[in-house]
Amino acid sequence: MQRISLIILSLTLSAGVLQASETGKAPEALTCNGVVKPGDTAETIKARYKDDATIEEVDGAEGQTAKALVLFAKDPARKLEISFIDDEMTKLSSMGPADNATGWTIAGLKIGSSLEDVIKANGGKFVMSGFEWDYGGYITDLKGGKLSAIDGGCMTTVRFNPPANKEVPSSLSGERDIPSSDPKLAKLKPTVSEIQLSWPDNSGDQGNAN
Repeated sequence: MQRISLIILSLTLSAGVLQASETGKAPEALTCNGVVKPGDTAETIKARYKDDATIEEVDGAEGQTAKALVLFAKDPARKLEISFIDDEMTKLSSMGPADNATGWTIAGLKIGSSLEDVIKANGGKFVMSGFEWDYGGYITDLKGGKLSAIDGGCMTTVRFNPPANKEVPSSLSGERDIPSSDPKLAKLKPTVSEIQLSWPDNSGDQGNAN
């Protein structure tokens, strides 16, 4: 009897694993003309996504908050934050996954991607800013790599964070340029904490999208 019970338990667990595997979704790619389109406003996006679109205050630079249009707020893996240049939210600025929203990719990268992943996606080296200040960890120069020329006319913004359990060397901290080839950076093993698509010079303002 005990043996039969163990067999039933094993089959039940196996079925649960199989079901989870079958229902698990691969990350969805964000593009310059997909979930958000050039010329979109908060109004046109809300018209498409209805109850899945809400206006929220999100974290900004230097401890400030900013108003943003948020999609899929009830699904942490798919939560997207869309920002605008103007208070009326008619001039598109940028879009990207919220903190820890791993259900999206941009150019094959997602929240949690490694330094090596970004070098590969860019097709070469880049330069980033030092950690531990308001604008720390951002890529500042893609050196003309693939990430600087995304199909559709938008640009990528990538930010790294160091592991929480590792001390950041002074040579990797503060307002300084750090090449992606720096051996201390490789040893630190930072991961992508923020990735966005942006429309520079208000190129997203090309008339309202349908």
